[in-house]
Amino acid sequence: MSARQDNRRATASEGNPSSESALGLRSIGAKLTLAICLAIALGFGGVVFFYAKQQEKNILLQNERSIQQVLNSVNEGLQTVMITGSADVAELYADRLKGVKDIDDFRILRTNGLEAFRDNETIRKVNEYRQEADFELRPAETQVRVFAADNANLQQAIRTQQFVYYYDTQHDDDHLTFLLPIKSTKKCHRCHGKDREVLGVLELRSSLASVRQEVRQTWSQSLMVLAIALVAVLLVATAVLRRYIIRPIEIVSTAMAKVASGDLDQNIPVMGRDELSLMATSFNKMTAELRERYAGFNSEHNKLETILMGTDEGIVVTDGSGAVALVNPAATKLLDKPAETIIQEGFLRLLDDPQRMERSLENSGNGGATDVFLYRQRFLTINASTLRAADGRMLGHAAIIRDMTKEKRLEQMLRELSNTDALTGLANRRALDDTLAREFGLAREQGRDLALLMFDIDHFKKFNDTYGHDQGDRVLKAFAATVRSYVRDVLDTVCRYGGEEFMVIARETSQEGGIILAERIREGVEAMVVDGLRVTTSIGVAGIRETGAATGGELIERADSALYEAKRGGRNRVVAATTGDAA
Repeated sequence: MSARQDNRRATASEGNPSSESALGLRSIGAKLTLAICLAIALGFGGVVFFYAKQQEKNILLQNERSIQQVLNSVNEGLQTVMITGSADVAELYADRLKGVKDIDDFRILRTNGLEAFRDNETIRKVNEYRQEADFELRPAETQVRVFAADNANLQQAIRTQQFVYYYDTQHDDDHLTFLLPIKSTKKCHRCHGKDREVLGVLELRSSLASVRQEVRQTWSQSLMVLAIALVAVLLVATAVLRRYIIRPIEIVSTAMAKVASGDLDQNIPVMGRDELSLMATSFNKMTAELRERYAGFNSEHNKLETILMGTDEGIVVTDGSGAVALVNPAATKLLDKPAETIIQEGFLRLLDDPQRMERSLENSGNGGATDVFLYRQRFLTINASTLRAADGRMLGHAAIIRDMTKEKRLEQMLRELSNTDALTGLANRRALDDTLAREFGLAREQGRDLALLMFDIDHFKKFNDTYGHDQGDRVLKAFAATVRSYVRDVLDTVCRYGGEEFMVIARETSQEGGIILAERIREGVEAMVVDGLRVTTSIGVAGIRETGAATGGELIERADSALYEAKRGGRNRVVAATTGDAA
Protein backbone atom coordinates (compact mmCIF):
# COMPACT_ATOMS: atom_id res chain seq x y z
CA MET A 1 0.00 0.00 0.00
CA SER A 2 1.25 3.53 -0.74
CA ALA A 3 0.31 7.04 0.36
CA ARG A 4 0.77 9.77 -2.26
CA GLN A 5 0.77 13.54 -1.98
CA ASP A 6 0.26 15.72 -5.05
CA ASN A 7 2.50 18.77 -5.31
CA ARG A 8 1.08 21.59 -7.40
CA ARG A 9 3.07 24.59 -8.51
CA ALA A 10 1.54 27.78 -9.72
CA THR A 11 3.23 29.71 -12.56
CA ALA A 12 2.79 33.48 -13.06
CA SER A 13 2.18 34.82 -16.60
CA GLU A 14 4.40 37.58 -17.93
CA GLY A 15 3.01 40.94 -18.94
CA ASN A 16 -0.53 41.91 -18.03
CA PRO A 17 -2.63 38.69 -17.96
CA SER A 18 -5.81 40.55 -17.03
CA SER A 19 -5.65 42.74 -20.14
CA GLU A 20 -4.82 39.74 -22.32
CA SER A 21 -7.76 37.84 -20.87
CA ALA A 22 -10.05 40.80 -21.45
CA LEU A 23 -8.96 40.95 -25.10
CA GLY A 24 -9.18 37.20 -25.54
CA LEU A 25 -5.47 37.05 -26.46
CA ARG A 26 -4.37 34.20 -24.24
CA SER A 27 -3.91 31.85 -27.21
CA ILE A 28 -1.12 32.15 -29.73
CA GLY A 29 -3.71 31.81 -32.49
CA ALA A 30 -5.55 34.94 -31.39
CA LYS A 31 -2.29 36.86 -31.02
CA LEU A 32 -1.03 35.73 -34.42
CA THR A 33 -4.35 36.54 -36.10
CA LEU A 34 -4.47 39.96 -34.47
CA ALA A 35 -0.88 40.74 -35.46
CA ILE A 36 -1.42 39.75 -39.09
CA CYS A 37 -4.77 41.54 -39.27
CA LEU A 38 -3.19 44.69 -37.85
CA ALA A 39 -0.35 44.44 -40.37
CA ILE A 40 -2.80 44.01 -43.25
CA ALA A 41 -4.99 46.83 -41.96
CA LEU A 42 -2.00 49.14 -41.62
CA GLY A 43 -0.79 48.20 -45.09
CA PHE A 44 -4.16 48.74 -46.71
CA GLY A 45 -4.70 51.91 -44.70
CA GLY A 46 -1.35 53.25 -45.86
CA VAL A 47 -2.15 52.50 -49.50
CA VAL A 48 -5.60 54.09 -49.26
CA PHE A 49 -4.21 57.10 -47.41
CA PHE A 50 -1.55 57.62 -50.06
CA TYR A 51 -4.13 57.19 -52.84
CA ALA A 52 -6.64 59.58 -51.23
CA LYS A 53 -3.97 62.20 -50.55
CA GLN A 54 -2.78 61.93 -54.15
CA GLN A 55 -6.35 62.29 -55.39
CA GLU A 56 -6.83 65.32 -53.15
CA LYS A 57 -3.66 66.83 -54.54
CA ASN A 58 -4.79 66.14 -58.11
CA ILE A 59 -8.24 67.66 -57.46
CA LEU A 60 -6.71 70.83 -56.04
CA LEU A 61 -4.21 71.00 -58.89
CA GLN A 62 -6.97 70.54 -61.43
CA ASN A 63 -8.97 73.29 -59.74
CA GLU A 64 -5.96 75.60 -59.88
CA ARG A 65 -5.46 74.89 -63.57
CA SER A 66 -9.13 75.47 -64.30
CA ILE A 67 -9.16 78.83 -62.53
CA GLN A 68 -5.92 79.76 -64.24
CA GLN A 69 -7.47 79.02 -67.62
CA VAL A 70 -10.53 81.06 -66.67
CA LEU A 71 -8.35 84.00 -65.67
CA ASN A 72 -6.37 83.80 -68.89
CA SER A 73 -9.60 83.86 -70.87
CA VAL A 74 -10.93 86.76 -68.79
CA ASN A 75 -7.68 88.62 -69.28
CA GLU A 76 -7.82 88.24 -73.05
CA GLY A 77 -11.47 89.25 -73.08
CA LEU A 78 -10.84 92.32 -70.99
CA GLN A 79 -7.96 93.38 -73.21
CA THR A 80 -10.25 93.14 -76.21
CA VAL A 81 -12.93 95.15 -74.45
CA MET A 82 -10.47 97.78 -73.26
CA ILE A 83 -8.90 98.18 -76.70
CA THR A 84 -12.31 99.05 -78.10
CA GLY A 85 -12.65 101.71 -75.37
CA SER A 86 -15.58 100.04 -73.63
CA ALA A 87 -14.42 100.34 -70.01
CA ASP A 88 -17.96 100.24 -68.69
CA VAL A 89 -18.37 96.84 -70.33
CA ALA A 90 -15.29 95.58 -68.47
CA GLU A 91 -16.80 96.71 -65.20
CA LEU A 92 -20.06 94.94 -66.03
CA TYR A 93 -18.11 91.87 -67.11
CA ALA A 94 -16.30 91.77 -63.79
CA ASP A 95 -19.53 92.10 -61.80
CA ARG A 96 -21.13 89.25 -63.72
CA LEU A 97 -18.19 86.96 -63.06
CA LYS A 98 -18.90 87.30 -59.35
CA GLY A 99 -22.15 85.43 -59.90
CA VAL A 100 -20.44 82.39 -61.41
CA LYS A 101 -20.55 79.25 -59.18
CA ASP A 102 -17.62 78.87 -56.82
CA ILE A 103 -16.32 82.41 -57.69
CA ASP A 104 -16.75 84.49 -54.60
CA ASP A 105 -15.02 87.61 -55.84
CA PHE A 106 -13.55 89.04 -59.03
CA ARG A 107 -11.90 92.42 -59.18
CA ILE A 108 -9.73 94.43 -61.51
CA LEU A 109 -7.05 96.10 -59.42
CA ARG A 110 -4.54 98.81 -59.98
CA THR A 111 -0.97 98.11 -59.06
CA ASN A 112 -1.42 100.08 -55.84
CA GLY A 113 -4.10 97.66 -54.55
CA LEU A 114 -7.15 99.86 -55.29
CA GLU A 115 -10.03 98.47 -57.29
CA ALA A 116 -10.21 99.94 -60.83
CA PHE A 117 -13.29 101.49 -62.45
CA ARG A 118 -14.42 102.96 -59.11
CA ASP A 119 -12.98 106.48 -59.62
CA ASN A 120 -11.80 108.75 -62.47
CA GLU A 121 -8.03 108.40 -61.93
CA THR A 122 -7.43 106.06 -64.84
CA ILE A 123 -9.78 108.06 -67.14
CA ARG A 124 -7.95 111.30 -66.38
CA LYS A 125 -4.54 109.73 -67.04
CA VAL A 126 -5.71 108.23 -70.34
CA ASN A 127 -7.35 111.48 -71.51
CA GLU A 128 -4.26 113.37 -70.42
CA TYR A 129 -1.99 110.95 -72.25
CA ARG A 130 -4.10 111.12 -75.37
CA GLN A 131 -4.61 114.86 -74.94
CA GLU A 132 -8.19 114.32 -75.84
CA ALA A 133 -11.36 113.83 -73.82
CA ASP A 134 -12.12 110.48 -75.29
CA PHE A 135 -13.59 109.06 -72.09
CA GLU A 136 -16.21 110.73 -69.95
CA LEU A 137 -15.64 111.08 -66.24
CA ARG A 138 -17.89 109.22 -63.81
CA PRO A 139 -20.36 111.36 -62.01
CA ALA A 140 -19.57 109.60 -58.71
CA GLU A 141 -16.35 108.01 -57.72
CA THR A 142 -15.16 105.90 -54.75
CA GLN A 143 -11.93 104.29 -53.70
CA VAL A 144 -12.07 100.62 -52.76
CA ARG A 145 -8.82 99.26 -51.37
CA VAL A 146 -8.54 95.53 -51.81
CA PHE A 147 -4.86 95.11 -50.92
CA ALA A 148 -2.34 97.29 -49.26
CA ALA A 149 0.08 98.78 -51.72
CA ASP A 150 2.93 96.73 -50.24
CA ASN A 151 1.00 93.44 -50.07
CA ALA A 152 3.51 90.65 -50.64
CA ASN A 153 1.32 88.58 -52.96
CA LEU A 154 0.38 91.67 -54.98
CA GLN A 155 3.98 92.82 -55.28
CA GLN A 156 5.11 89.30 -56.26
CA ALA A 157 2.57 89.17 -59.09
CA ILE A 158 3.66 92.62 -60.34
CA ARG A 159 7.38 91.88 -59.97
CA THR A 160 7.36 88.41 -61.57
CA GLN A 161 4.54 89.17 -64.03
CA GLN A 162 3.38 85.60 -63.30
CA PHE A 163 0.38 83.98 -61.69
CA VAL A 164 0.38 84.14 -57.92
CA TYR A 165 -2.10 82.11 -55.89
CA TYR A 166 -2.60 81.38 -52.25
CA TYR A 167 -5.09 79.66 -49.93
CA ASP A 168 -6.82 81.40 -47.08
CA THR A 169 -9.77 80.85 -44.76
CA GLN A 170 -12.57 83.32 -44.21
CA HIS A 171 -15.66 82.65 -42.12
CA ASP A 172 -14.70 78.94 -41.78
CA ASP A 173 -14.63 78.62 -45.57
CA ASP A 174 -11.48 77.80 -47.56
CA HIS A 175 -10.70 80.02 -50.56
CA LEU A 176 -8.19 79.98 -53.38
CA THR A 177 -7.15 83.44 -54.53
CA PHE A 178 -5.43 84.08 -57.88
CA LEU A 179 -3.59 87.24 -58.84
CA LEU A 180 -2.93 87.61 -62.58
CA PRO A 181 -0.89 90.63 -63.72
CA ILE A 182 -2.31 92.60 -66.68
CA LYS A 183 0.73 93.09 -68.89
CA SER A 184 1.15 96.14 -71.07
CA THR A 185 1.08 95.25 -74.77
CA LYS A 186 1.51 97.31 -77.93
CA LYS A 187 -2.23 97.65 -78.18
CA CYS A 188 -2.24 99.18 -74.70
CA HIS A 189 0.43 101.77 -75.49
CA ARG A 190 -2.07 103.87 -77.37
CA CYS A 191 -3.88 104.74 -74.12
CA HIS A 192 -1.41 103.99 -71.34
CA GLY A 193 1.96 104.59 -72.84
CA LYS A 194 5.10 102.49 -72.59
CA ASP A 195 6.27 103.41 -69.12
CA ARG A 196 4.61 100.59 -67.21
CA GLU A 197 5.06 96.87 -67.88
CA VAL A 198 2.07 95.94 -65.66
CA LEU A 199 -1.10 98.00 -65.92
CA GLY A 200 -3.07 96.21 -63.21
CA VAL A 201 -3.90 92.90 -61.57
CA LEU A 202 -6.88 90.59 -61.93
CA GLU A 203 -7.96 89.15 -58.56
CA LEU A 204 -10.21 86.07 -58.50
CA ARG A 205 -11.22 84.46 -55.24
CA SER A 206 -12.76 80.99 -55.61
CA SER A 207 -14.54 79.03 -52.87
CA LEU A 208 -13.13 75.57 -52.23
CA ALA A 209 -16.41 74.20 -50.86
CA SER A 210 -17.14 72.11 -53.95
CA VAL A 211 -13.51 71.05 -54.14
CA ARG A 212 -13.51 70.01 -50.50
CA GLN A 213 -16.76 68.14 -51.09
CA GLU A 214 -15.15 66.29 -53.97
CA VAL A 215 -12.16 65.51 -51.75
CA ARG A 216 -14.47 64.21 -49.03
CA GLN A 217 -16.23 62.03 -51.56
CA THR A 218 -12.87 60.71 -52.66
CA TRP A 219 -11.98 59.93 -49.06
CA SER A 220 -15.36 58.29 -48.45
CA GLN A 221 -15.05 56.16 -51.56
CA SER A 222 -11.48 55.23 -50.64
CA LEU A 223 -12.48 54.28 -47.12
CA MET A 224 -15.40 52.24 -48.42
CA VAL A 225 -13.14 50.42 -50.83
CA LEU A 226 -10.64 49.99 -48.00
CA ALA A 227 -13.28 48.55 -45.68
CA ILE A 228 -14.60 46.11 -48.29
CA ALA A 229 -11.14 45.04 -49.39
CA LEU A 230 -9.88 44.85 -45.82
CA VAL A 231 -12.80 42.71 -44.67
CA ALA A 232 -12.38 40.42 -47.65
CA VAL A 233 -8.61 40.10 -47.18
CA LEU A 234 -8.95 39.63 -43.42
CA LEU A 235 -11.55 36.92 -43.88
CA VAL A 236 -9.34 35.11 -46.36
CA ALA A 237 -6.21 35.66 -44.24
CA THR A 238 -7.99 34.49 -41.09
CA ALA A 239 -9.31 31.40 -42.85
CA VAL A 240 -5.86 30.59 -44.23
CA LEU A 241 -4.21 31.22 -40.86
CA ARG A 242 -6.82 29.11 -39.12
CA ARG A 243 -6.49 26.27 -41.59
CA TYR A 244 -2.73 26.10 -42.06
CA ILE A 245 -1.20 27.64 -38.92
CA ILE A 246 -3.53 28.17 -35.98
CA ARG A 247 -5.38 24.86 -36.21
CA PRO A 248 -2.14 22.78 -36.41
CA ILE A 249 -0.71 24.77 -33.49
CA GLU A 250 -3.87 24.12 -31.47
CA ILE A 251 -3.69 20.42 -32.29
CA VAL A 252 -0.06 20.27 -31.14
CA SER A 253 -0.83 22.34 -28.02
CA THR A 254 -3.82 20.16 -27.09
CA ALA A 255 -1.81 17.00 -27.63
CA MET A 256 1.04 18.35 -25.48
CA ALA A 257 -1.40 19.19 -22.69
CA LYS A 258 -2.81 15.66 -22.79
CA VAL A 259 0.69 14.16 -22.77
CA ALA A 260 1.56 16.39 -19.79
CA SER A 261 -1.50 15.02 -17.98
CA GLY A 262 -0.32 11.44 -18.60
CA ASP A 263 -2.07 10.50 -21.85
CA LEU A 264 0.76 9.24 -24.07
CA ASP A 265 -1.54 7.82 -26.77
CA GLN A 266 -1.44 11.07 -28.73
CA ASN A 267 -0.57 11.16 -32.42
CA ILE A 268 -0.71 14.31 -34.55
CA PRO A 269 -1.57 14.01 -38.27
CA VAL A 270 1.30 15.19 -40.49
CA MET A 271 0.19 17.28 -43.47
CA GLY A 272 2.78 18.84 -45.73
CA ARG A 273 6.48 19.51 -45.26
CA ASP A 274 6.49 22.84 -43.48
CA GLU A 275 7.80 23.63 -40.01
CA LEU A 276 4.52 22.68 -38.32
CA SER A 277 4.59 19.31 -40.06
CA LEU A 278 8.17 18.86 -38.87
CA MET A 279 6.99 19.76 -35.35
CA ALA A 280 4.19 17.19 -35.61
CA THR A 281 6.64 14.54 -36.82
CA SER A 282 9.02 15.29 -33.94
CA PHE A 283 6.13 15.23 -31.47
CA ASN A 284 4.92 11.85 -32.73
CA LYS A 285 8.46 10.49 -32.49
CA MET A 286 8.77 11.86 -28.96
CA THR A 287 5.47 10.34 -27.80
CA ALA A 288 6.40 7.00 -29.37
CA GLU A 289 9.69 7.00 -27.45
CA LEU A 290 7.86 8.06 -24.29
CA ARG A 291 5.36 5.23 -24.70
CA GLU A 292 8.19 2.77 -25.21
CA ARG A 293 10.06 4.05 -22.18
CA TYR A 294 6.90 4.20 -20.11
CA ALA A 295 6.10 0.63 -21.07
CA GLY A 296 9.60 -0.36 -19.95
CA PHE A 297 9.29 1.63 -16.74
CA ASN A 298 5.85 0.17 -16.13
CA SER A 299 7.18 -3.34 -16.65
CA GLU A 300 10.05 -2.70 -14.26
CA HIS A 301 7.66 -1.02 -11.85
CA ASN A 302 5.37 -4.04 -11.93
CA LYS A 303 8.34 -6.32 -11.30
CA LEU A 304 9.54 -4.15 -8.46
CA GLU A 305 6.03 -3.88 -7.03
CA THR A 306 5.64 -7.66 -7.24
CA ILE A 307 8.94 -8.08 -5.43
CA LEU A 308 8.10 -5.44 -2.82
CA MET A 309 4.63 -6.77 -2.20
CA GLY A 310 5.65 -10.42 -2.28
CA THR A 311 8.84 -10.33 -0.26
CA ASP A 312 8.93 -11.57 3.32
CA GLU A 313 10.89 -8.48 4.30
CA GLY A 314 8.88 -5.51 5.51
CA ILE A 315 9.52 -2.29 3.59
CA VAL A 316 8.45 1.19 4.68
CA VAL A 317 9.41 4.30 2.65
CA THR A 318 8.72 8.01 3.25
CA ASP A 319 8.76 11.00 0.93
CA GLY A 320 10.90 14.11 1.32
CA SER A 321 8.54 15.60 3.90
CA GLY A 322 8.75 12.52 6.13
CA ALA A 323 5.23 11.24 5.38
CA VAL A 324 5.00 7.47 4.91
CA ALA A 325 4.48 6.80 1.19
CA LEU A 326 4.90 3.01 0.93
CA VAL A 327 4.04 0.12 3.25
CA ASN A 328 4.17 -3.42 1.89
CA PRO A 329 2.06 -6.32 3.29
CA ALA A 330 5.06 -7.94 4.98
CA ALA A 331 5.59 -4.78 7.08
CA THR A 332 2.00 -4.85 8.35
CA LYS A 333 2.41 -8.52 9.24
CA LEU A 334 5.75 -8.14 11.01
CA LEU A 335 4.72 -5.02 12.91
CA ASP A 336 1.24 -6.39 13.62
CA LYS A 337 -0.26 -3.05 12.54
CA PRO A 338 -2.57 -2.09 9.67
CA ALA A 339 -1.01 0.10 7.00
CA GLU A 340 -3.26 3.02 7.93
CA THR A 341 -1.89 2.98 11.48
CA ILE A 342 1.72 2.88 10.25
CA ILE A 343 1.05 5.84 7.93
CA GLN A 344 -0.69 7.79 10.68
CA GLU A 345 1.94 7.13 13.37
CA GLY A 346 4.87 7.92 11.10
CA PHE A 347 8.26 6.46 10.31
CA LEU A 348 9.91 6.98 13.70
CA ARG A 349 7.17 5.07 15.54
CA LEU A 350 7.44 1.90 13.50
CA LEU A 351 8.56 0.03 16.62
CA ASP A 352 6.99 2.45 19.13
CA ASP A 353 10.45 3.79 20.01
CA PRO A 354 11.23 7.04 18.12
CA GLN A 355 14.58 7.62 19.84
CA ARG A 356 15.89 4.19 18.93
CA MET A 357 14.75 4.65 15.32
CA GLU A 358 16.61 7.97 15.20
CA ARG A 359 19.75 6.21 16.46
CA SER A 360 19.28 3.55 13.79
CA LEU A 361 19.19 6.26 11.12
CA GLU A 362 22.34 7.85 12.55
CA ASN A 363 24.14 4.50 12.77
CA SER A 364 23.19 3.72 9.18
CA GLY A 365 24.65 7.03 8.00
CA ASN A 366 27.83 6.31 9.98
CA GLY A 367 28.13 2.74 8.68
CA GLY A 368 26.95 1.20 11.96
CA ALA A 369 25.57 -2.29 12.44
CA THR A 370 21.94 -3.21 11.86
CA ASP A 371 19.82 -2.97 15.02
CA VAL A 372 17.90 -5.96 16.40
CA PHE A 373 14.60 -5.20 18.17
CA LEU A 374 12.53 -7.49 20.37
CA TYR A 375 9.08 -6.32 19.35
CA ARG A 376 5.84 -8.06 20.25
CA GLN A 377 7.53 -11.45 20.83
CA ARG A 378 9.46 -11.18 17.57
CA PHE A 379 13.13 -10.54 16.97
CA LEU A 380 13.25 -7.92 14.18
CA THR A 381 16.23 -6.34 12.45
CA ILE A 382 15.75 -2.80 11.15
CA ASN A 383 17.99 -1.47 8.41
CA ALA A 384 16.98 2.21 8.39
CA SER A 385 18.61 4.66 6.01
CA THR A 386 18.16 8.14 4.55
CA LEU A 387 17.67 8.37 0.78
CA ARG A 388 19.44 11.29 -0.89
CA ALA A 389 19.72 12.63 -4.42
CA ALA A 390 23.02 13.15 -6.20
CA ASP A 391 23.08 16.78 -5.03
CA GLY A 392 22.64 15.74 -1.40
CA ARG A 393 18.97 16.71 -1.22
CA MET A 394 16.99 14.37 1.04
CA LEU A 395 14.43 12.27 -0.83
CA GLY A 396 13.07 10.42 2.21
CA HIS A 397 13.74 7.50 4.56
CA ALA A 398 13.54 3.75 4.01
CA ALA A 399 13.40 0.86 6.45
CA ILE A 400 13.86 -2.83 5.65
CA ILE A 401 12.44 -5.06 8.39
CA ARG A 402 13.43 -8.72 8.69
CA ASP A 403 11.97 -11.32 11.03
CA MET A 404 14.94 -12.87 12.85
CA THR A 405 12.83 -14.91 15.31
CA LYS A 406 13.58 -18.27 13.67
CA GLU A 407 17.25 -17.41 13.37
CA LYS A 408 17.38 -16.34 17.01
CA ARG A 409 15.63 -19.51 18.12
CA LEU A 410 17.98 -21.60 16.02
CA GLU A 411 20.90 -19.66 17.44
CA GLN A 412 19.59 -20.32 20.95
CA MET A 413 19.10 -23.96 20.11
CA LEU A 414 22.62 -24.23 18.74
CA ARG A 415 23.93 -22.45 21.79
CA GLU A 416 22.06 -24.83 24.02
CA LEU A 417 23.23 -27.82 22.00
CA SER A 418 26.81 -26.66 22.24
CA ASN A 419 26.47 -26.28 26.03
CA THR A 420 24.11 -29.20 26.81
CA ASP A 421 24.69 -32.90 27.15
CA ALA A 422 22.49 -34.68 24.61
CA LEU A 423 21.72 -37.74 26.81
CA THR A 424 20.92 -36.14 30.14
CA GLY A 425 19.98 -32.60 29.15
CA LEU A 426 22.47 -31.24 31.69
CA ALA A 427 25.18 -28.68 31.01
CA ASN A 428 28.18 -30.27 29.32
CA ARG A 429 31.91 -29.97 29.98
CA ARG A 430 32.17 -26.78 27.91
CA ALA A 431 29.37 -25.10 29.82
CA LEU A 432 30.95 -26.29 33.07
CA ASP A 433 34.27 -24.68 32.27
CA ASP A 434 32.65 -21.35 31.27
CA THR A 435 30.28 -21.28 34.23
CA LEU A 436 32.88 -22.29 36.80
CA ALA A 437 35.40 -19.73 35.54
CA ARG A 438 32.80 -16.96 35.68
CA GLU A 439 31.37 -17.91 39.07
CA PHE A 440 34.80 -18.54 40.61
CA GLY A 441 35.93 -15.06 39.56
CA LEU A 442 32.76 -13.43 40.96
CA ALA A 443 33.08 -15.32 44.23
CA ARG A 444 36.71 -14.29 44.70
CA GLU A 445 35.96 -10.67 43.68
CA GLN A 446 32.89 -10.27 45.88
CA GLY A 447 34.01 -12.53 48.74
CA ARG A 448 31.11 -14.95 48.35
CA ASP A 449 30.94 -18.69 49.09
CA LEU A 450 31.11 -21.24 46.31
CA ALA A 451 31.02 -25.04 46.60
CA LEU A 452 31.78 -27.66 43.96
CA LEU A 453 30.36 -31.22 44.16
CA MET A 454 31.97 -33.94 42.04
CA PHE A 455 30.42 -37.42 41.96
CA ASP A 456 29.99 -40.50 39.83
CA ILE A 457 28.03 -43.75 39.83
CA ASP A 458 29.75 -46.50 41.77
CA HIS A 459 30.90 -49.48 39.68
CA PHE A 460 29.19 -48.05 36.56
CA LYS A 461 31.57 -49.78 34.14
CA LYS A 462 30.72 -53.10 35.64
CA PHE A 463 27.03 -52.15 35.51
CA ASN A 464 27.30 -51.41 31.77
CA ASP A 465 29.10 -54.67 31.14
CA THR A 466 26.42 -56.56 33.01
CA TYR A 467 23.22 -54.86 31.81
CA GLY A 468 24.32 -53.24 28.57
CA HIS A 469 24.81 -49.66 27.42
CA ASP A 470 21.10 -49.02 26.84
CA GLN A 471 20.33 -49.85 30.40
CA GLY A 472 23.31 -47.77 31.43
CA ASP A 473 21.96 -44.79 29.48
CA ARG A 474 18.58 -45.13 31.19
CA VAL A 475 20.32 -45.16 34.55
CA LEU A 476 22.33 -42.05 33.59
CA LYS A 477 19.13 -40.21 32.62
CA ALA A 478 17.42 -41.20 35.87
CA PHE A 479 20.55 -40.29 37.82
CA ALA A 480 20.65 -36.82 36.21
CA ALA A 481 16.97 -36.25 36.91
CA THR A 482 17.38 -37.25 40.54
CA VAL A 483 20.35 -34.93 41.03
CA ARG A 484 18.52 -32.04 39.35
CA SER A 485 15.57 -32.53 41.68
CA TYR A 486 17.72 -31.69 44.71
CA VAL A 487 19.49 -28.56 43.46
CA ARG A 488 18.24 -24.98 43.26
CA ASP A 489 16.99 -23.88 39.81
CA VAL A 490 18.69 -20.48 39.77
CA LEU A 491 21.66 -20.71 42.11
CA ASP A 492 22.94 -24.21 41.26
CA THR A 493 24.21 -25.63 37.95
CA VAL A 494 24.32 -29.40 37.30
CA CYS A 495 26.83 -30.58 34.68
CA ARG A 496 27.83 -33.91 33.15
CA TYR A 497 31.59 -33.80 33.43
CA GLY A 498 32.17 -36.89 31.33
CA GLY A 499 31.03 -40.56 31.23
CA GLU A 500 29.39 -41.27 34.58
CA GLU A 501 31.01 -38.24 36.30
CA PHE A 502 28.86 -35.24 37.27
CA MET A 503 29.38 -31.91 39.02
CA VAL A 504 27.20 -29.36 40.81
CA ILE A 505 28.29 -25.71 41.04
CA ALA A 506 26.51 -24.41 44.15
CA ARG A 507 26.59 -20.59 44.28
CA GLU A 508 26.70 -18.78 47.62
CA THR A 509 27.15 -22.16 49.35
CA SER A 510 29.91 -23.02 51.84
CA GLN A 511 31.65 -26.37 51.90
CA GLU A 512 29.50 -27.40 54.84
CA GLY A 513 26.36 -26.49 52.90
CA GLY A 514 27.75 -28.45 49.96
CA ILE A 515 28.14 -31.52 52.19
CA ILE A 516 24.49 -31.26 53.24
CA LEU A 517 23.41 -31.02 49.59
CA ALA A 518 25.69 -33.94 48.68
CA GLU A 519 24.16 -36.14 51.37
CA ARG A 520 20.70 -35.45 50.04
CA ILE A 521 21.78 -36.34 46.54
CA ARG A 522 23.50 -39.53 47.74
CA GLU A 523 20.43 -40.62 49.65
CA GLY A 524 18.17 -39.83 46.71
CA VAL A 525 20.33 -41.86 44.32
CA GLU A 526 20.50 -44.75 46.75
CA ALA A 527 16.70 -44.80 46.91
CA MET A 528 16.36 -44.57 43.10
CA VAL A 529 15.14 -47.72 41.26
CA VAL A 530 15.55 -48.02 37.48
CA ASP A 531 14.00 -51.08 35.84
CA GLY A 532 14.30 -52.86 39.19
CA LEU A 533 17.94 -51.95 39.50
CA ARG A 534 19.68 -49.77 42.05
CA VAL A 535 22.94 -47.79 42.03
CA THR A 536 24.90 -45.68 44.50
CA THR A 537 27.14 -42.64 44.17
CA SER A 538 30.28 -41.29 45.83
CA ILE A 539 30.63 -37.51 46.21
CA GLY A 540 33.57 -35.20 46.85
CA VAL A 541 32.85 -31.65 48.08
CA ALA A 542 35.25 -28.68 47.87
CA GLY A 543 34.56 -25.11 49.08
CA ILE A 544 36.42 -22.05 47.79
CA ARG A 545 37.00 -20.69 51.31
CA GLU A 546 37.77 -23.98 52.97
CA THR A 547 40.26 -25.26 50.37
CA GLY A 548 41.87 -21.91 49.54
CA ALA A 549 41.83 -22.82 45.84
CA ALA A 550 43.31 -20.08 43.70
CA THR A 551 41.58 -21.07 40.42
CA GLY A 552 38.57 -22.98 39.20
CA GLY A 553 40.84 -25.75 37.98
CA GLU A 554 42.39 -26.05 41.42
CA LEU A 555 38.92 -26.25 42.97
CA ILE A 556 38.09 -29.15 40.61
CA GLU A 557 41.29 -30.91 41.71
CA ARG A 558 40.31 -30.54 45.37
CA ALA A 559 36.83 -31.94 44.68
CA ASP A 560 38.31 -34.78 42.62
CA SER A 561 40.69 -35.67 45.47
CA ALA A 562 37.76 -35.75 47.89
CA LEU A 563 35.84 -38.03 45.47
CA TYR A 564 38.85 -40.31 45.31
CA GLU A 565 38.88 -40.52 49.09
CA ALA A 566 35.18 -41.39 49.07
CA LYS A 567 35.85 -44.23 46.63
CA ARG A 568 38.75 -45.48 48.66
CA GLY A 569 36.66 -45.29 51.82
CA GLY A 570 34.12 -47.79 50.49
CA ARG A 571 31.97 -45.74 48.09
CA ASN A 572 28.36 -44.55 48.61
CA ARG A 573 29.62 -41.76 50.80
CA VAL A 574 30.38 -38.01 50.91
CA VAL A 575 33.89 -36.71 51.62
CA ALA A 576 34.86 -33.05 52.13
CA ALA A 577 38.09 -31.72 50.66
CA THR A 578 40.80 -30.16 52.78
CA THR A 579 43.53 -27.66 52.07
CA GLY A 580 46.01 -30.35 51.32
CA ASP A 581 43.76 -32.54 49.18
CA ALA A 582 45.10 -31.36 45.85
CA ALA A 583 46.35 -34.31 43.84
